[in-house]
Amino acid sequence: MMSHPSTPPRDRIHAHTPMRCPICHGELQHVLVRDLGGVTATTIWQLHAGECPQHGWFQAEFVSRPPREIFAVTKPFGAARRVVVDGREYFSFSTAWNDLPPQEKRQRVDPLEESLWQTSELEERATVAG
Repeated sequence: MMSHPSTPPRDRIHAHTPMRCPICHGELQHVLVRDLGGVTATTIWQLHAGECPQHGWFQAEFVSRPPREIFAVTKPFGAARRVVVDGREYFSFSTAWNDLPPQEKRQRVDPLEESLWQTSELEERATVAG
């Protein structure tokens, strides 16, 4: 089914995302941003996915606020995958937004503010477990 000509495309390929690889903090390639719709015209609901050449695919979903976590996935919209860093297993990585005190989370913010998408530093590079 074709969309109406005035309807914006649902997927944007090679789009910009504030998300970085949660392991090496490198810029992601093959970025896909999908508009998931919204409850109201002012509510942003998107999924951002991108691939780190060293550590694989990651994605985050958010609704009007920066995401709480970035997930390791097999591909965009794919299953969660396990990442092992220094012997510790991860399926997701907490963002700076998740770590803010509740009173700061109630403030109005730009959901695409890059600093709020940052993840904690990991001490060693990951060994991706397939």
